[in-house]
Amino acid sequence: MNQKNIRGFTVLFRAPAKQGVDHLAYTLSSTEMNSIFRNARISGKIKFEDRQGRNFTLISKHNGKYVVKKRSGWF
Repeated sequence: MNQKNIRGFTVLFRAPAKQGVDHLAYTLSSTEMNSIFRNARISGKIKFEDRQGRNFTLISKHNGKYVVKKRSGWF
């Protein structure tokens, strides 16, 4: 599993979810990105999509880290 630090948040991911991690790290504003991480922390996970319509889930773990998973667009 790969790991990336996004503005202080430790994010774990596998290769299929790299585009979602890049979206969080490089495309979103600080406010948008912080909102997604805050909502994931509160609810346990949050679904999001990148500008190309690819679907991902950000999952908050109990150790303070987050996991990004790619998901199918049909769910």
